[in-house]
Amino acid sequence: MVFGGVKDVKRGFTHACQMAGIEDFRFHDLRHTFASWLMQAGAALVEVRDLLGHASIEMTERYAHLAPERLRGAVARLDWA
Repeated sequence: MVFGGVKDVKRGFTHACQMAGIEDFRFHDLRHTFASWLMQAGAALVEVRDLLGHASIEMTERYAHLAPERLRGAVARLDWA
């Protein structure tokens, strides 16, 4: 199926949410979920930035709290023995 433009996609998304009984959910929420899942799966901030098209890493950093394992991994690199 080919969409005629952004308005058609948004209208289709809105209609699909209505048909499914989903309230208070925007198309942009899918983008946020995508970024959150990437971070939780261990993607690097720069990778998420590039995939989302953010102009700066600061915009992407709001997802950094979703990957505390990366901080533990950085500390684990130290040789304590």
